[in-house]
Formats: sequence, structure tokens, C-alpha cells
Amino acid sequence: MSEAKINAAKAALAYVKDGMCIGLGSGSTTKEFIRLLGEKAKTGMKITCVTTSFDSRMLAIESGLFVTETDAIDEIDLAVDGADKVTKTALLKGGGGALTREKIIGYNAKKFIIIVDESKVMDGVLEGEVNLEVLPFAAPLVMKHLKAYKPRIRMAKAKLGPVISDNGSFIIDCHMKLDNPKDTEQRLKSMPGIIENGIFTKFDLIIVGNEKGHRIL
Repeated sequence: MSEAKINAAKAALAYVKDGMCIGLGSGSTTKEFIRLLGEKAKTGMKITCVTTSFDSRMLAIESGLFVTETDAIDEIDLAVDGADKVTKTALLKGGGGALTREKIIGYNAKKFIIIVDESKVMDGVLEGEVNLEVLPFAAPLVMKHLKAYKPRIRMAKAKLGPVISDNGSFIIDCHMKLDNPKDTEQRLKSMPGIIENGIFTKFDLIIVGNEKGHRIL
């Protein structure tokens, strides 16, 4: 694990307060945050966690954190998550296939912090792989509507057939140049069969870690 990711995670830890409910994202940088949060909980700080994937849930439990479900909490005080690509106004997530739960947790938190290393930062227009969680029944029709973006169903590497999300859905990947990320986010959300997309335009802070420390984007 690079020092840059660890430094980003350490910077996010400063926003954690006793008694908070924390939304835990998914991915390599967020894993560092979860481990650090576990160490903080061992000092006596009371923290309740909700998670965005089975992966982050298992790591949180292994780290000694108290994990519960969304129906057992009143609110999410803080959500911390990573990203695949970021600009100051939008970001792309979903490389790990957890985009739907990540957006649910992040968008419902009082404060949503993104932690990344410098390699994820883009200047100018956001461009890259946009990940979609799609009902299997609707996948062929969604792909026809989005054929200009060369959509493809993500295939598993350690099992036969497609990747299946934590929600039992397919993940479709396509390449987009996002001149207006917010409009594209809403347009994709309105397409029948698409459960969620990996364009995020609602967040409070982006912490960018580097080998020496961190900066705020």
C-alpha cells in the first residue's frame, strides 16, 4: 500500500468524532481508512458503522468496528469513500462494483468525504469508464440504448460468467466524456433497468494523498 493512500486515509480520520455513525466505502484507499478507524475505536471511541459492500463489512468487523444496517440508525454523520477518477466537481466510482450502495450511503450522509491519491486526479473534463449497475433482464436493452459508448457486461475472473453485484445485478462498463456530469448522471438514472450509475456529483470534500502528506482538491 502506498504512503499516498495511507496519508489520505489519515487526513479523513481527523473528521471522525466520538458517537458518530460512519458510512464506510469500498476500495483500496478506503480499506486503509477502515483499518485506521478500527485502531481509533480500540482507544474507547464509540463508533457505529454502515458499509457499502460485503468486502468493507468483513474488513470492518475484522478491524473490531461495530457494524449495523441502515434500518438500525437514525442518520449517517460521515461517509468516507474512494474514487476511480476525480475532478473538483465530479468523480467516477464503481470499479469494484459497489457503486449503488456507495451512492446510497454517500448521498445520505451529513458529510461525504472522498479520499484518493494523486493518480486519480484529472484536470479539465471528466472522462473514463462509467460503471452502471443494471437489472440482468434489462441489460440487452440498456446496451442497445448506450451503444455509442461501447457498453460491455463486466465478466468475472474467478468465476464463470458475468460479475454479480452485492445486489444480484450485472455491471455494465462504458466509456464516456462528461461535459456535464450532473446531467448525464440524471439521464442515466432515468433509463429503465439502470439501478444506478457511477457518476457522483454530490460530495463535500476531496482529500488527495501524496507521499509527503495530503492536500484538499
